[in-house]
Amino acid sequence: MMSVRSTSWRNELKSHIRGKSLVFLLADSNLPDSYSKDIMKVCKIKNKTHLHKIKGGEQIKTHQHLIKIYNELDAVGADRKSVVICLGGGTISDLGGYAASTYKRGIDLIILPTTVTGMVDAAIGGKNGINLESNLGILKNQIGTFHQPKLIGIDFNWLNSLPKDEVKSGWGEMLKHALLKGGSHLEQFKNTEPNLASLTPLIIDSGNIKEGIVRRDVKENGERAILNLGHTIGHAIESLALDSSNGSEIKHGIAVAWGIVFTLEVSVRKMGFNNTLAKELIKWIIDIIGYPEKMWGSEEIWLKMCKDKKNTNGNVKDVLLRNPGDADWCFTWEREEFTILWEQFRERYELTSC
Repeated sequence: MMSVRSTSWRNELKSHIRGKSLVFLLADSNLPDSYSKDIMKVCKIKNKTHLHKIKGGEQIKTHQHLIKIYNELDAVGADRKSVVICLGGGTISDLGGYAASTYKRGIDLIILPTTVTGMVDAAIGGKNGINLESNLGILKNQIGTFHQPKLIGIDFNWLNSLPKDEVKSGWGEMLKHALLKGGSHLEQFKNTEPNLASLTPLIIDSGNIKEGIVRRDVKENGERAILNLGHTIGHAIESLALDSSNGSEIKHGIAVAWGIVFTLEVSVRKMGFNNTLAKELIKWIIDIIGYPEKMWGSEEIWLKMCKDKKNTNGNVKDVLLRNPGDADWCFTWEREEFTILWEQFRERYELTSC
């Protein structure tokens, strides 16, 4: 897998859409109109173009929204020489990438991420997909494909419209990369404030960490599984929040950060991770993300974990740390042990218990 990321996106975009029968721009309607207008201006010079706006968020990753995009592609005359451009965060590239990978058995994809999470994680690696609405509620990313983008165009100016909670969510994914890398990168990240001005210089480095792992294991047959650090718990928390009657949403990176806090505690017990360092890291993380208003019980979390897409042969898999920079992606949970550890964890950290 070759790197397709570029900060000189205008010229790269012109090159990648040359000769395309149609440019289909899927853009997050939450973004300033100037972003999509800028992209359309570049595309219209040589190409037939169509703009389709949709409000980003986990709620769009459904079959219903996917069918709407298929129908729109069909209505505007898309064919196998067309290209889908995703302008937005991870949910836009997840949905749009899956549509591109399956429409006409696959058309070209370009991702223009406008969030920190997108730039360091979601846009990189070719994973895309939608959630499954099951009898257990929402199950994250259960349906998807590997479909590598031809270009990931990065413009740091697009981050200026981000609300603070989206920046903090991106920080959660950068935290994951820092713990997987360890060493001087982790130390640098620990000394970086969780705001856009401070994080931006580290975005390329953080994305490089993921890209290097993916390059060595594109289809997640081994090492790439370490990128699930914090995600077994994180996805369960996200899914349960989406299931709640008030439709509340916990940002992906915040849920992952709480998954990492739990992982650090468990890693001390199971992997010999340094207890003093774990406590230091946990305090640092919680000082940034705050305490959660709600932590679901072990039964609810476990049922979601049982449906995690990386499980095999009915075993609930997770990623633990021996040290920063040294991860074990083959850990298997026993239900009784998880129940005990999670309930202890929940009692310590749930806001109502603090």
